[in-house]
Amino acid sequence: MEITASVGAWEKGAKNLAPDVTVVQQLLTQAAQLLGRPEINPGGVDGAIGRPPRSSGTVKAIRAFQSLSGFGVDGRIDPGGRTWQRLAAVVEGSVSVPPPGDTCFPFAQPATADWAHSPRSFGSNRNGGKRAHAGCDLYAPVGRTIYAVRDGTVLRDPYAFYAETDALEIDHGDFVLRYGEIKPGCTLRKGDTVKIGQPIAKVGLLIGINVPSAMLHLEMYKGDASGSLSQKSADTSAKRRDGVPFMRRADLIDPTPFLNDWKTRLATP
Repeated sequence: MEITASVGAWEKGAKNLAPDVTVVQQLLTQAAQLLGRPEINPGGVDGAIGRPPRSSGTVKAIRAFQSLSGFGVDGRIDPGGRTWQRLAAVVEGSVSVPPPGDTCFPFAQPATADWAHSPRSFGSNRNGGKRAHAGCDLYAPVGRTIYAVRDGTVLRDPYAFYAETDALEIDHGDFVLRYGEIKPGCTLRKGDTVKIGQPIAKVGLLIGINVPSAMLHLEMYKGDASGSLSQKSADTSAKRRDGVPFMRRADLIDPTPFLNDWKTRLATP
């Protein structure tokens, strides 16, 4: 499915051609069902959006979806834009959100900056645009406790990751997380089981780089591929929509919508 012109809030310049509105309403309806999120259901498929001041269920649904995705909330979807790409990805099944209640945020406090904007966001440019950022960076003080977001099993011993920090990989059932840039000294080992909200590591300090240097770098994978999460060849790597490689395993997915959901359920120490 495609749209030819913008859909959404009239006051934001949306064109709202009936065939395009119909497509967006259909996708929002499907996404609401897939994610279990009634707030992104437009309330019907009729190919029309009421003009202000009349309330539009479709515009409300677009805004709710943008908020869930961590995007700027303007109530408008443009062809090929971020909101369109994310909506299409949800319906295609490459992005999902676990049911509420069985997951939590990896910190007991909010991160000190959002993870939806560059350079912290998934897909941001790295190495002058030659590589894409493979996760979301959650800025936090050095030593802050990191908690398991869900029950799971440790896939391998902690290992050296980047700039004198370590990483820990945990299979959480529906997805695999790499908790990266953690402080060396994590005592978990391959085969250990963890429970939701269990302390698993601490935020590490990146040594020798000229950017904010304390964070949890969180990567997410579907878990339906095998081999190392990091890839040395662009040919075997997951790629951004424009073809730029992440240099990560092919089942890499965007953690942003998950984190946007989990942030309302901080870990309980």
